[in-house]
Order: sequence, then structure tokens, then C-alpha cells
Amino acid sequence: MNTKQLQYFLATAEQGSITAAARELDVAQPAISLQLANLEHELKIKLFERDFRGVQLTDAGEKFEQHARLILAQIQTAKAELLGSKKDCKGHVVVGLSQSSCNVLSVELLTELEHRFANIELSFRIGPSHTVEQWLEDDKIDIALHYNLGNTSAAPNTVTLIREALFLYISNKPKNPVFSELNLYGAIPFIDLQHYDIFMPDEQDELPVLLNKHAKQLGIKLKPKSDFGQLMTTLHYVTQGFGLVILPSSGAFHLESSNMIRAVNIVQPELQREIYLQVAERKCQDIAVNMVFELIREVTATMHHSQNWRGTLIDKKYARPTIVHTEILATV
Repeated sequence: MNTKQLQYFLATAEQGSITAAARELDVAQPAISLQLANLEHELKIKLFERDFRGVQLTDAGEKFEQHARLILAQIQTAKAELLGSKKDCKGHVVVGLSQSSCNVLSVELLTELEHRFANIELSFRIGPSHTVEQWLEDDKIDIALHYNLGNTSAAPNTVTLIREALFLYISNKPKNPVFSELNLYGAIPFIDLQHYDIFMPDEQDELPVLLNKHAKQLGIKLKPKSDFGQLMTTLHYVTQGFGLVILPSSGAFHLESSNMIRAVNIVQPELQREIYLQVAERKCQDIAVNMVFELIREVTATMHHSQNWRGTLIDKKYARPTIVHTEILATV
């Protein structure tokens, strides 16, 4: 259930017709029909009776109408109170994160922050996970996104955001003949990675640690190739068809969408790693920091929903609802 469904429900009840409600709201009629169908499906009750004259509320619909108006009124009250507090919400917040996480989050975060909390200034410090963790410990950042595999998730100031999937990325037009057959694959067993030179960061980085762990279990050795230190430089080299790289979709979704590179699934085993969102203990009561913390959770859910950040969303607080595909209600 969401506010859009409640608004469409109330407009239809007031107008006595889905067609009239569509005109009133300036929304396509099928969109209203679909939302009403989803609402009835979720509630498991029939809200409207339909005949040639239009629609009328059922007894259950009349009871629900009272609740719908109360819910929307409470939401408007909450929004008004929050808007009043925005002017007082100010400060400079520093977020430490990896290059791939910054790639998928930064633009959306800055845009939403400008719209909602114009008095909060946001800065990013980008580095490998172990460096980000050290920055947090040294009080150089306020919020961290990292891959700490310890008992971090149990801390009250930490949320497990997402279990991101890792892919092998290759150019759609590989120049290296060795990659020609690989470019046809939809998936590749992990054990076959041993046959290819793959760009990898420094050995202290979490990614080669994870890859070497699986390689050791399978009794193979990978052939790492030193990357360029900057993710965009490495990806530029890959898009030109001269290399391979293993990344989460967060680091390459913009190039996937333009068909410059493609993702090959890694299987047997699938590669995944969990990302933790953590606030510095000294900043737990800072309003601006907490606003940015919540916004990161929300934007992560949005990016996951759009498939720009693929994997399993662990933090469900802002998860986007799954669309229920039902037959569109008859309109009158």
C-alpha cells in the first residue's frame, strides 16, 4: 500500500467514476485502474461495486475510506513538521566509500540532498574498504560504506545495506582475440577465470582477498593484472576491448546502459559481498549525519530497484514495493 493508491482510491470514491478521477488527477485511466486492482488485491477486499452508472463504495470500501483520509492527513502533518525542521538541519557531512559505491550513489545523493536539505554540505572520501574503515576509526569521516566482515553489523550504529553481486565485465567489441569466445558467454564458472588476465586492485583490497579465497578453495591460481588505481581509467581500457575486470554493477552500470561493456555472470560459486553502512560513534546524535545516513539507505534501495546495483537488498526499510500484475479493472 502506498500514498498514490490511497489518493487514487479517494478520488475515485469522490468522483464516482474511474474516468472522472483520471480527469481530475490528470492521470491515465489505466494507471488508476491498475493501482486500485493492486490495492484490492493487497487488502483482499472489494472496495467498489461497478455498474453502468459508475462505481460505488462497498460497505468495506466506506470503512476503508475513513482510514485512507486519516492516513493521508497524518502523512501531510508529518511532512509539514519535517519541512519546518529542515531549515534547522545544517552541517558538513563526510562520507567514506569505494569508487564503485560512489559511482552509483553520488549523483542521486547530492540531487536529493539539494532538494530536501539544502543546508547540509556533503563531501566524499574515496578509497578501498580497509582505508575507509581506518578513516572511520581515526575520526576523519562521519559515515562509512565498507566490506568489514567482522561483527560490524551487530553495532547499533550500523546497517547491512546490500549483498552486491560481482560480475566479469568485457567490452562488446573485444580487441584481444582471447576474449572473442568469452564475449559470447552469459556465465562463466569461477574456475575458468584462471585462464584470463584480469585487472585487480592492490592485494590489500577486499576484492582480491575474496577472489584468492575462492581460488585457493578450488586449487587454482588467478592471473591478476595491476589496475590503474582509478576505476574510470581501468573501465576505459576495458571498454576499448583490451582487458577484463571484476566489479559490482554499481561501478559499471552507466557503461552497461550505453552498451559499451557487458556483464558475464560468475558461477560455481556466485560472487557476492555485503556492504555495511556505519556512522561514527561520535556522530550518532548529529541530526545532519543521521539525515544523510537515512538518505543513503533510501537511495541504495532506489538503485537496487532500478537494477543499477544488483544483488540482494538486505536493508528493507526503503525497499520499493513489488508491482502486482493483475488484470486491469473494468472502467466505465
